[in-house]
Amino acid sequence: MSMQLYFPGPPLDQFITCFWFVDLQVPYTREKILPTGTVELMINFGAPHRRYNAAETSFELLRHSWIAGLQTGFIVNEPVAETCMMGVRFKPGGAYAFLDIPLSEITNLVIDLDCLWGRFVVELRERLLALPTVTDKFLLLEQLLRQRMRESRLALAVEQAAISSILSRNNGRSLKALSADIGMSQKHLITQFKKSVGVSPKQLSRIYRFQRVLNKIDPMAPIAWGDIAYACHFYDQSHFNREFAAFTGMSPTDYVLFRQSMLAAQPQQGEGIHFVPIIG
Repeated sequence: MSMQLYFPGPPLDQFITCFWFVDLQVPYTREKILPTGTVELMINFGAPHRRYNAAETSFELLRHSWIAGLQTGFIVNEPVAETCMMGVRFKPGGAYAFLDIPLSEITNLVIDLDCLWGRFVVELRERLLALPTVTDKFLLLEQLLRQRMRESRLALAVEQAAISSILSRNNGRSLKALSADIGMSQKHLITQFKKSVGVSPKQLSRIYRFQRVLNKIDPMAPIAWGDIAYACHFYDQSHFNREFAAFTGMSPTDYVLFRQSMLAAQPQQGEGIHFVPIIG
């Protein structure tokens, strides 16, 4: 088994892209996880993971459950052994309906989930672990998250998800134009974005543009970097290279070489554009 996806129904589908479950042995020991523009919640059933600092000189151990806030740079992750876990991928603004803090407080952090949910997450993991099938786990998680939604924050979460959707479809538009579209001052828009998405509209727009770059790269075919830079609205090639390095810590060419090695070793795993093996 590699990865299974589950798409929850209403009302969770307003806030959550999908649930996922993985059970596999990765063919490398350490990886970079590149920014996705999402908040991810993980419940671990297998061995711990090590999350390293960017210099890879120290790490923190992630054991049972954790949440990764929206990341503006890469994470260095090391599964200690096999990977067996399930997770929740939130839409922009979606996680705010389930947490008691502004999302800006967990931006660029990975923290133990019990720091936010206390005993609830301990009981949740125990109940999920006891279920015999992945489908049963998905259905229970859906049920409990539906109960966990905070009604007082749903309107704001919906508003921010709509703003993020507008932003993703209109790359390069000014903050002034975006705020005019939704009838909100620029200052208030930035404040609301940081609270319920985790970053400013400009930062989120940069991440979305980076996503478009990754999706245009076919590591097994010749790549016209200038064409990609132009299509994704970079000023010039140097601007493109700087942005790529800021998000990945590597050059576009090095990224492709890592992806090629991954595809050669394990094609299915290599399809993940955000996972880059850095130690074999």
